[in-house]
Amino acid sequence: MSVLLRGPRAVRDTRTVSSIITFFVAADHAEAAGTAESRPGAEADSVTFGNFDVLSTLDEWESVLTNRDLDELIAADGSEIIAGGNDRPLVVAASGDLVTALAAADAETLPAAARRWAELRADEGETIDDELAAEIVVEVASLAVKAVRTRGALYCRIS
Repeated sequence: MSVLLRGPRAVRDTRTVSSIITFFVAADHAEAAGTAESRPGAEADSVTFGNFDVLSTLDEWESVLTNRDLDELIAADGSEIIAGGNDRPLVVAASGDLVTALAAADAETLPAAARRWAELRADEGETIDDELAAEIVVEVASLAVKAVRTRGALYCRIS
């Protein structure tokens, strides 16, 4: 996936869809930005997945979990690109509202959110298996819990 930087958000060029997405917790933007050059270290709590539009996903998860309008979230630029671009991996900070919502979600909310997210991705022509969607959401939610507990933040690296 090619990404064109424009302000704190990115415009996606979806001609290629192969990407590795690593969600991780870091203390701050400076620490997270270092992963643009190399993946998060072995000491970092992280989960890695591939091949979905993570920039849209962050907004979709926030919309589903907070009951906010998706178009409103897209316009608000909640997630922030903090490093990368120009043929380097991107590092994106998840919005505080998304981290809070993921961390607060219970065992019933997360699978329901995953199903709704899979539907939203399908609306955009991207198929994500329901089981995989649930696994991704639950794993990222566990990182959000750690981010809240440690007063860190949730990031993703897209390469």
